[in-house]
Amino acid sequence: MNLFKNFSLATCFLTIFPLTKLMFKKDSNKEEQISNKDFASSMVFFPLVGLGIGFFLVIFQKIFFYATFPPLLSSALILVIWIWMSGGLHLDGFVDSVDGFSGGKDKEEILKIMQDSTVGAKGILALFSLLLLKFILLVESFPLSQETILLFTPVISRWSMVMAAYLGKPAHSQNSMGKLFMDYLSWKEFILATLIMVGIGFLAFNHYFFYFILMAITIVWLILWYSQQKIGGINGDIIGAINEIVELFILLTYYILTLDKCIF
Repeated sequence: MNLFKNFSLATCFLTIFPLTKLMFKKDSNKEEQISNKDFASSMVFFPLVGLGIGFFLVIFQKIFFYATFPPLLSSALILVIWIWMSGGLHLDGFVDSVDGFSGGKDKEEILKIMQDSTVGAKGILALFSLLLLKFILLVESFPLSQETILLFTPVISRWSMVMAAYLGKPAHSQNSMGKLFMDYLSWKEFILATLIMVGIGFLAFNHYFFYFILMAITIVWLILWYSQQKIGGINGDIIGAINEIVELFILLTYYILTLDKCIF
């Protein structure tokens, strides 16, 4: 396993930072050097890429704090940076998934709507609701430990995508990035990604992080079950939607656990 190669692929796929450019010479053919297995193996590093995203969020949170930005402005800027670093990739999958499941009557129609670049009204409303809830939860986070949840939320949400790709099956036979991950991801990559996520979570929250794991597993299982009933599997859009929904519910779980301001 080429560790730097796979980490670079994971970073390139999940963020706007093109680390893969460091791997290839200007006159080389990238497609010939990256195999399908490489893409699946890169999922081992999804939690680490999430940690990198969380690290940058914490840095900006500290900057805004010491610059005495008001909480509303600080939370809004953190959310914008959060979206910017991932290029809105998973939000796009979330919107497509909402449009597909809400507008399609059967499997073929649902998948067709998901593949359509047009955004429907329900998708826009769902996107607005998702971002509004994230913003409110960031504003209401207990300030003394907000840094920890900012650091860990992108970790467990990216791990949730690995779990979904490992447990789910492709909804269609057409070649796609989502199908590629599902076809080539093995139990070894899933276990390694899980160990990385658990290690980070335990260091951040001690045994309390099991609440977050339970929430993430529940969300993934429900979405996989629903998608299986509707279209016989999942695709890349649904995997991206899982990331966004898990992030929201991790923030919500954190808010509930810190209501008495003494758990963490």
